[in-house]
Amino acid sequence: MKTKAKSLKKSLSVIRIAVLENPATKRQVYARVTQDGKLGKRDAQHLGVKKVATWTEVEAKTWAQATKAVKAGRGRKVAP
Repeated sequence: MKTKAKSLKKSLSVIRIAVLENPATKRQVYARVTQDGKLGKRDAQHLGVKKVATWTEVEAKTWAQATKAVKAGRGRKVAP
């Protein structure tokens, strides 16, 4: 007998991630971007960038899976 949880599996979605440098700490930061390459309001304030030139598109269920894939070099690089 199927359980309700198994029948409602979450499908993979495209997550867009930009790799930026934090100006204060000089460390790499992963930020989620829109289809246009725009950052969210909070990320834009902290990183000093409103729009990015390139990002990576990854199919994943969660943010954690997506960042692991980007760190491993998987995904499709996009530069509009």
